[in-house]
Amino acid sequence: MRRLIKWIAPMFLLAALPLPAAEVLAVGSEFAGIFEASEANGYTGLGVEIVRQLAQKNGDTVRFELYPWNRAQWMVENGYAQVLIGPYKTAEREGKFKFSARPFYRDILAFYTRQGSNVGWNGDYASLRTRKVAVINGWAYGEAFEAARTQIKPELVHTLSNGLTMLAAGRIDLLATNLRNSEAQLRKLDLKLGFAIVAPLIDTQDGYLAYCRSTCERMRQAYDDSFEQMRVSGDLSALARRFEVRLPTP
Repeated sequence: MRRLIKWIAPMFLLAALPLPAAEVLAVGSEFAGIFEASEANGYTGLGVEIVRQLAQKNGDTVRFELYPWNRAQWMVENGYAQVLIGPYKTAEREGKFKFSARPFYRDILAFYTRQGSNVGWNGDYASLRTRKVAVINGWAYGEAFEAARTQIKPELVHTLSNGLTMLAAGRIDLLATNLRNSEAQLRKLDLKLGFAIVAPLIDTQDGYLAYCRSTCERMRQAYDDSFEQMRVSGDLSALARRFEVRLPTP
């Protein structure tokens, strides 16, 4: 019995030790207010600042890299990066990543159409079978939309900018997207007056940090603890106001 205690005791001591400092690679795509390139300090956005602070609290060194969305997901899924910034949670993605305990932002998803268009919908996806609907490759749109994909048969576009350009040119009737990214992109393209949001809305979705499944579990737990401190202290709310990003309802 004494030998067993002598063997078990060091295991508990090791579990209680702080995590050794790590080099963390956080990846994602250009998401307005969440993860953006910045001339001043490389990268900016709510997701970037959260990961910076979580890494600092845990003594880690972090660097950020932007990739096409599918590529960024692949890197974390296969262990080439540790953190994916901003994915919505789906059953498929839960098989690829370990998600943070809490989300850090909320999106409103909607269809956009051309200003003055008579194209609409009543919330029934079956009514869209005769419409040219486009979605952004790699994006998720909520359970109801995903279940109706086979009915809608949407066209895939590689980027939001491509989708808006196609919509402006009349090549598609509706573009499924989110308000946060779309409003920022429309300002860049100076196309805001040419589009309208179609009611009803598609869905609301929460965005998370997602971690590699293979070697990131202890880091995820440590970052979750630090994130909870940010949330309770009000630091998260202050950051969200700074970047003009909607927080999930507590």
